[in-house]
Amino acid sequence: MRCAPARRAALVPAAGLVLALAPPAAADGPVAPVRVAVTGGAFTGSVGIVRTAARSLYGGFRCAADGVRPTPLTALADADRRYHLGVRAHWDEATGDFVVTEIRGDAADGDKKWNAYVNEKKITTGPCGTAVKDHDKVRWTLEAATS
Repeated sequence: MRCAPARRAALVPAAGLVLALAPPAAADGPVAPVRVAVTGGAFTGSVGIVRTAARSLYGGFRCAADGVRPTPLTALADADRRYHLGVRAHWDEATGDFVVTEIRGDAADGDKKWNAYVNEKKITTGPCGTAVKDHDKVRWTLEAATS
């Protein structure tokens, strides 16, 4: 019986491993390792596991579920810090939360918006109102805007 060839293991330099396991910058609460993916635009893929925590983000506004827990947006921000995804987001006074406007050159507009999913369920609160925990899967998807 023939067996499939073994996949080659990729070498990870010690410095890269430390970066992957290091807590996010300015973490001030629980840290959660989560898997982050981006879909729906020209750039689609899983960027891997990132460690995320609640903290202040774009423009200095705090992003924390229940005031202390990491969120889908902190996970995206940490993936951006590590993998240079070109994330753009701004604080929306009307909703009292952040709005993601661009990831890797794929921009939201009147017809499309960036939505977050946690463990394949679309979040029903803003991106800073939903908590993520260890081993959750966070996916940001560019999809048709609904009225």
